Amino acid sequence: MASFVNRQVPTEQKNNETLRMPLYIIMVYYHTNFFFLFKIMDFRRMSALEELVLSCSGTESIENNTFKALSTLKSLELYKNQLKQIPTFLPSGLEILKLADNSINTLAFSSLCNLQSLILDGNNMESVSAPLKLPRLKYLSMADNKLNSFPTNFFASFQNLQFLGLSGNFLTKVPLDLPKSLLSLKLEKNQLKTIRLRDMKHLENLSEFFLSENQLTSIDGAQLLPNLTTLDLTGIFNAF
Repeated sequence: MASFVNRQVPTEQKNNETLRMPLYIIMVYYHTNFFFLFKIMDFRRMSALEELVLSCSGTESIENNTFKALSTLKSLELYKNQLKQIPTFLPSGLEILKLADNSINTLAFSSLCNLQSLILDGNNMESVSAPLKLPRLKYLSMADNKLNSFPTNFFASFQNLQFLGLSGNFLTKVPLDLPKSLLSLKLEKNQLKTIRLRDMKHLENLSEFFLSENQLTSIDGAQLLPNLTTLDLTGIFNAF
């Protein structure tokens, strides 16, 4: 993992003014400021940037291609803003993308072949569309949205996924075609009624399975998965 210089850029700027920042800075951190619109020119000179944090900044929109030229960017954190969509044309080398606590309602972006961690907790997503091409993704969390199902083969390209967090949604069954690479699956606070072993028997590497606060009446042998060490059924009294 790259090491980042702990250098913060002064953030005294009026709304919608162009940012003026040093050319060779590695990390930029913005917190609790109010930049309603980020433009391409705000970052076009920052050719060495590796980590960018724009949290609690009140950002409502990001101009197309704003981050495209940041070829060295590895981590982008945009949590706790007012974004309604995922920024377009993100750098292909991006490894970490954090978009929690925004107002995003659609999961759609271009292929990110190097992305390893994607966090979308606390948005307004009710559904997801076509499968995403994220072959190196290891960590995916979409907790506290409004998801009730996933399309067939949605997880097909996630062959390296190890953690999947879907707590706090409206799922009535375990998503199909989950990758067998999964180590941890979090489905607490959904509307699950039954867990079928036939839907999960391929998850031979799963070690943690969190199911608390659902409406389960049966877990149909899923507790017999060969490497399962943690099965959380807190608040469920009729699962056996």
